[in-house]
Amino acid sequence: MPARLHYELLQTNSNHSARAQDLFMQILAEWRIDVAVVAEPYSVPPQQNWVGDTEGLVAVVVPAAGTQRISLKEKGAGYVAVKWGEVVVIGVYFSPNRPLREFEQFLGGLEPVVQRASPAQVVLMGDLNAKCAAWGCPITDQRGGGSIVDVTFATPAIGARIGDWRVLEEVETLSDHAYIRFRVSKAPLGPQTRTAGERGGDFPKWAISRLDLELAEEAAMVRAWSADPLNTLGGR
Repeated sequence: MPARLHYELLQTNSNHSARAQDLFMQILAEWRIDVAVVAEPYSVPPQQNWVGDTEGLVAVVVPAAGTQRISLKEKGAGYVAVKWGEVVVIGVYFSPNRPLREFEQFLGGLEPVVQRASPAQVVLMGDLNAKCAAWGCPITDQRGGGSIVDVTFATPAIGARIGDWRVLEEVETLSDHAYIRFRVSKAPLGPQTRTAGERGGDFPKWAISRLDLELAEEAAMVRAWSADPLNTLGGR
């Protein structure tokens, strides 16, 4: 079998369902996923290929038999950062039932996590439960309420290597969240191979540090996360 020229990434929310998590693990194997983030897992097994946050709210997973391992960099309530090759993958989850003030504090706490990952490139995936037109929601409000919004952010250098970002609404997940799947090229994508979303077509992109302040306040994205700003690859 020829060597692949890209890595496959996946993210979802299992909604604390054992059946959804079992299906998720089956999908990882069938699709040959290299690394994945699952929010609200049913459980975080005590295995080397799973690394979770301190509250069991989100985890990063790689195949048990895979060659690319993950190692913990740091974790807290609702976030976990792991080293995956030359990349830092951060999985996040924030409950829609918590107030806006706590959401702002949570986002502010992610800023130093991203900064400490430097000079490594960062991919951040997860469920922030916040509606914002900046990442594709039809409406913007102060907090997501009961929204189901999963987002993907990346620092620019690795963002240029991401393609084929898509929400797989036709695939059964046994959860109320769809799978989000995308690829990271092992070499930077050329201008002719970039996806429509990366060219500013189907999927919105924005730098948090350059957000309109009023919109940022509404979305609770009130701070820049790093000097090397994270870009949105997409949101659902």
